Amino acid sequence: MKQLFLKIRESLFSILPVFIIVGVIFGLQYSPVFPNDLISVETFLIFIGCVVAISLGMSLFSLGSETAMTKVGNIIGSSITKRRSIILMVIIAFLLGIMITIAEPDLTVLSSLVENNGLIDGFVFKLVIGVGVGLFFAVGLVRIVLQKPLKLWIVFFYLIVFALACLFGANGNRIFEISFDASGVTTGPVAVPFLLTFGAGVATVRGGKNSSSDSFGLTGLCSIGPIIASMILFLPLQNSPVFESITNPIDVTPSLGPVILHTMLEVLIAIGPIIAFFIIYNFIFTRIRAKEILKILFGFVIVYVGLVIFLSAANFGLIPLGYRLGRGILDAGPDYYYLAVVLGITIGLVIVFAEPSVQILVNQVEEVSGRAISKLSVTISLAIGVASAIGLSVVRIVYGNNFNFMYAYVPLCGIALLLCLIVSDTYAAIAFDSGGVASGAMASCFVLPFIIGIGDSSNTVSTVSGFGVIGYIAVMPIITIQLLGLFADIKKKVVYARARKSLLLPNDDQIISF
Repeated sequence: MKQLFLKIRESLFSILPVFIIVGVIFGLQYSPVFPNDLISVETFLIFIGCVVAISLGMSLFSLGSETAMTKVGNIIGSSITKRRSIILMVIIAFLLGIMITIAEPDLTVLSSLVENNGLIDGFVFKLVIGVGVGLFFAVGLVRIVLQKPLKLWIVFFYLIVFALACLFGANGNRIFEISFDASGVTTGPVAVPFLLTFGAGVATVRGGKNSSSDSFGLTGLCSIGPIIASMILFLPLQNSPVFESITNPIDVTPSLGPVILHTMLEVLIAIGPIIAFFIIYNFIFTRIRAKEILKILFGFVIVYVGLVIFLSAANFGLIPLGYRLGRGILDAGPDYYYLAVVLGITIGLVIVFAEPSVQILVNQVEEVSGRAISKLSVTISLAIGVASAIGLSVVRIVYGNNFNFMYAYVPLCGIALLLCLIVSDTYAAIAFDSGGVASGAMASCFVLPFIIGIGDSSNTVSTVSGFGVIGYIAVMPIITIQLLGLFADIKKKVVYARARKSLLLPNDDQIISF
């Protein structure tokens, strides 16, 4: 109960900035500053209830994940490495990658939006993305076992991504937006703890002087898989009329009962295979004690309840509200367009400070840098990056007619890959792992619907859809962390040079002959 209380407090703090922003807008809509009737009293009361439910759901999920998902990842990762069979490792990693991806709540939100457009069935979309994660999960583990450098692998696979992009025609922009969004949402609260513990288990059992640093980078490598998988999925469908004009008919008045029932079935289908896989794997390979198994199964029950509460509250209250805000501001007319940009930037600034996974990242960077990089500097840098990403997404819809997603993403990714070749291996690995930390629950459940609402407004003349914002958000931390890492490396060299110089005596440079 003490742990649950701490988790609830953490989750409430995470969603508090969004609650404050919505509350301020609710008050300002009765003044000339904001459009009228953006948020009704009934909608605001529903939002308050959903905030409480989301906090409880995320808390239960986080608590259960530590008992179940993290534990399972460590057990399987350690045991499979001891068997010294790369083929078995690849098969297990591929299957686990698919299952943990399908269970990812952020991907569930994105897949429902993709399905609403009639592009493809939501479960098929999640399955294809899962295959991409599974393949790259296997590749990442093989890299750890063979002790191969991460940088060249990342550069190579991103070159494949951009080569695939050249095969698309006029509708490619909309496909790119969805593909890069899929990359950001797969590294969420289910996948990240599992991937990190699994990779750490493999690296520890393998041993070697780089065992600790080799566990970094696995999440970053896995985030490339969804991009390639979704591009291959949509490549033969790119000339479909559906892609010519993407709209997102989000239901702003959903019924609570059907939402809960649908979510219960969806979550059961998502995490059921993981539980079954662990039971079978344990029976064949590990055979841990029954008491330990019961603890893990109880953790999965908590995960299930938490996910049902979280996704039900998000689908019933948070997603419709974000969509309604974005569309309502644009529908009010050109005089209020600037408010959409200001609101997007403000949301980007505050959600980073409250994201729990960001706090884990900043602690990690401070520790690796030997406190050369402070927690505050990392957090501020991430906040500026995410705010810029959301602001860019709003501007390209409101003011940038036909502004292709890749016009901004290619330069940003190019900077990230160039820095990757310059900074130390550890900072590069942490940076690419951090790509998904800022694109958390608030990004997929509030920011994405907000941007989609802007794109669906009757006053929007842009042909750009609302997708793509999570892709922009995900690339910003990669650049930020590497720039800070480069600064730390330079600072360390300067400190060492000064220390060596201070130790020299006046005659140390003379040559002594005997």
